[in-house]
Amino acid sequence: MSASFSVAAVLLQLLTATAGPELHLPDAGQLAAYRPLQTTRIYAADGSLLREYYVENRVVVPIASLPPYLVQAFISAEDQNFRHHLGVDPAGLARAMVANIRNLRKGRRLEGGSTITQQVAKNLLLTNEVSALRKIRELILAFEIEGDFSKDQILEMYLNEIYLGRGAYGIGAASARYFGKPPAELSLSEAAFLAALPKAPNNYNPITRPEAARTRRDYVLDRMAQDGAITAAQAADAKAQPLAVRAQAPLETVHAPYFAEEVRRSLRKSYGNDQLYGGGLTVRTTLDPRLQRMADQALRAGLERFDRNRGWRGPIANISAMLDLPAAAQEVAQAEAAQPPAAEPAPPQQGRLLGALSAMGVHLPEHEAKPAVVATPKDTRPVWQRFLNGIDRPADIDGWNLAVVLEVDRQAATVGLEDGSQGRIDRGDLGWARRVENGRLGRQVNGADDVLAKGDVIWVRPSEKTSAVAVAAYSLRQVPEVSGALVAVDPFTGKVLAMSGGFDFSLSEFNRATQAKRQPGSAFKPFVYLSALEHGYTPSSLLYDTPLSVDQGEGVARYRPRNYGGGYIGVATLRSGVERSRNVMTVRLLVEMGLQPVKETAEAFGVYKDMPLYPSMGLGAGETTPLKLTTAYATIANGGYHISPYLIERVQDRDGRSLVQGGVTPARADCVPCAAPAWTGQAAPVRPLGQQLDDPIANYQMISILQGVTQRGTAARLAGLGLPLAGKTGTTNDSNDAWFVGFSPRLAVGIFVGYDKPRTLGAGATGGSIAVPIFSDFIKDALAGSDPGNFAVPPGVSFAYVDRRSGYAAEGSGPDVIMEAFRPGTEPGPPPVVDTYGETSQDALTGTGGLY
Repeated sequence: MSASFSVAAVLLQLLTATAGPELHLPDAGQLAAYRPLQTTRIYAADGSLLREYYVENRVVVPIASLPPYLVQAFISAEDQNFRHHLGVDPAGLARAMVANIRNLRKGRRLEGGSTITQQVAKNLLLTNEVSALRKIRELILAFEIEGDFSKDQILEMYLNEIYLGRGAYGIGAASARYFGKPPAELSLSEAAFLAALPKAPNNYNPITRPEAARTRRDYVLDRMAQDGAITAAQAADAKAQPLAVRAQAPLETVHAPYFAEEVRRSLRKSYGNDQLYGGGLTVRTTLDPRLQRMADQALRAGLERFDRNRGWRGPIANISAMLDLPAAAQEVAQAEAAQPPAAEPAPPQQGRLLGALSAMGVHLPEHEAKPAVVATPKDTRPVWQRFLNGIDRPADIDGWNLAVVLEVDRQAATVGLEDGSQGRIDRGDLGWARRVENGRLGRQVNGADDVLAKGDVIWVRPSEKTSAVAVAAYSLRQVPEVSGALVAVDPFTGKVLAMSGGFDFSLSEFNRATQAKRQPGSAFKPFVYLSALEHGYTPSSLLYDTPLSVDQGEGVARYRPRNYGGGYIGVATLRSGVERSRNVMTVRLLVEMGLQPVKETAEAFGVYKDMPLYPSMGLGAGETTPLKLTTAYATIANGGYHISPYLIERVQDRDGRSLVQGGVTPARADCVPCAAPAWTGQAAPVRPLGQQLDDPIANYQMISILQGVTQRGTAARLAGLGLPLAGKTGTTNDSNDAWFVGFSPRLAVGIFVGYDKPRTLGAGATGGSIAVPIFSDFIKDALAGSDPGNFAVPPGVSFAYVDRRSGYAAEGSGPDVIMEAFRPGTEPGPPPVVDTYGETSQDALTGTGGLY
């Protein structure tokens, strides 16, 4: 070997002398700081992969963690003499030089004859330029690399840098993409297949060229056997294994696009694009996949339920012009659909087809003029299926399919789906789909043909009902015009456990949980009443619900609040004002108490940043986001301690150093466990609760009052769940926004529903009728099978039986008698004494149970 190597070295010196100063060699020593682009991976709280971000999809794997047979597979396939040469294989170089003399004469591409070391030099220090000069640089650098680095170091750089197809750079990403497992778990057969890819990944694509892929894998196994790395029997066994490559699909196992996008924006803001897309960050989030699935299902079902009550807006389009073409013309029609129209006017039938395509919003690619393409007879798919397969889908909604109505009569509609199968929509599934006529629902649906027509392109979903005939049953779907958000927060940590920012991310990436600034309406009232409870009022304090006119200053019209639905109830307790969501009582209380205390409460709880001092603010006239409002309610739920919502639990750099733990940086003095330099399996640190934002007793009184809302108030339909729940509905002027924000002792949930461009949700639309059912669907599943806990009672609370309507002390039991919470000494007295003339004693109207 030494003699041949000396010959190669002399030849290399001659080439160097010939090339002279044009070499411009980079410093091979810079590879000591090899830091390739790496994939940033985002994980849910349970370790499930949520999302990947990268320029080059790469996960760097130390060579020490790779099985020896995997490393040897690449050596046998690419450079059998790697362990013995010093960067250049003289025999391989000689063969390449002889071959290239022939190639130059014939004008063919030059061969490389490159060793693994030469490939490292080319991939990391040079370009892919095909020239003799670049080859000389590569040869010289290979010698330098061999002198500066060990064989294992060179292999590690090579195995982590090479492109292996499917967008995977390096052995770590390729192992996941092809087989869904880490390199350490690869079988001998799988390792040999990956080692076969560097030469030409697309040529050995196991999906499109399975035979070529198997042949190349077997070649690598034979080379390994020749090298003595494996036995002939092991090679034979590995060849007998099927090439079970996973379908090329995203590795993400959790579907939470709104949450993931919020995390991406946060990482980009904190670390920049370079770190996000190439820094190899490992990010553990607060997302609970189970709750996220429930959140998506509950919000989508609620939005669909509301939308269906507003009737059927019609199909996406109708392609009956295509379906009605004679069978012989359908093949031509399909070919025409794939080509741009000719310069001359289109024939009548083609005009009908293109008109149908245009009506459906299908965008045909623009190409240079080409001869007409006649559809191949081998494509036996019906024209409607080929049309569906080629459509520019308006969305990719989970569980939904596009379909074409093929036939329809009174009893049912037969539909064709993208996979060529057919199904049936029975008349009984179409009762909701009344046509909208002049802004109102039309006549009742008496037959399927009242709703659908032949050629209609529609959304369908597999139905749980059984079809009347032996075909699959489907239900008609409609993308709601209305949208909304659902967010779930841990009240004791601020962890965002689930976040749904709309009906479907593929339709709109706008995250209504964090980006939609909307008026909370009556959902803001608890912060008005909480301020009152801190300033001497009690749940039994009496307030007037009578007409009110508020002077707002010179030049400004007087403010005259009205109750929802009109009317007044006279004198009622503070508790009743919240449970029954009385607007006038709330504004009267705000005026009597003053706006400043409410402003301080609203800002301390994070509802508003700078609340203006207007009386209408007491009824939620300001703007906030669902996440902010839910966090404020979560603060009430935890006893009034400040929390900040966060989505990112831990961030580690590519070397395992913790940049964030427990939602904070390790440098924070109040988070001692956060100072751990790396994660070694320990539980994530939890940030301590912040300062107490309100009086503990007042906070508990507010929880008790909000429980009343769910038991007998505007959210009374939740009482049937039998769970410890508290919360408040919210409906804004003209019913533009519908809210419900509620909580159990361990989970706070906010629901918002509204049109993106604010407009009325319709007559009678309220938070109680729209948002509460969504909350109910979510919370009953979220808390199923677990102990929901109890609301903690702070020290010093005094309980007394009172009549919830009058606010006075009560004895015994009755439908209106409840156990009320008070500060000691503020419990109400008995009802006032009425004399024989029907007048109430003045003394009875004084004290904490009197009139404020």
